[in-house]
Amino acid sequence: MSGKETMPTKRNETTAAGNGATQSNGDERESFEFRENPRVNAQIDEYIKQNPKRWAFIKSMSRERLERAHVWQQIRSNERQQKLTNGLLRRIDENPALKSAYDNLLQLIPEDQRERAKASIARTLVLSQSRAQKHGVAMAA
Repeated sequence: MSGKETMPTKRNETTAAGNGATQSNGDERESFEFRENPRVNAQIDEYIKQNPKRWAFIKSMSRERLERAHVWQQIRSNERQQKLTNGLLRRIDENPALKSAYDNLLQLIPEDQRERAKASIARTLVLSQSRAQKHGVAMAA
């Protein structure tokens, strides 16, 4: 399952999974109802079929251990993403033409959205420069 295929949640006051259990995020005033995505469910079912020992191990884990394992995966994912972003920003700083294009694009973004846009703009510029170099096209500043 890719990062874009996560199972989203929506806040709801009803019970989750139709089993009478309310999913809580630590705040007893709010609960979540998990939306079903048939394509994601099919991928999960296929993984379970292909990895029965792993699935048995996962099912044997306590709820707290599962929660902590999930949080650890999120931490690792965030660290990898930050490392990638730092590398992209470093490549932009090393190339004056890219730095100029990056700064010009950032100026077009509203101030309150710049922090979120920095990594996306950096990724786009570095990838477009890499593609241009592969095809022998010079990047214009």
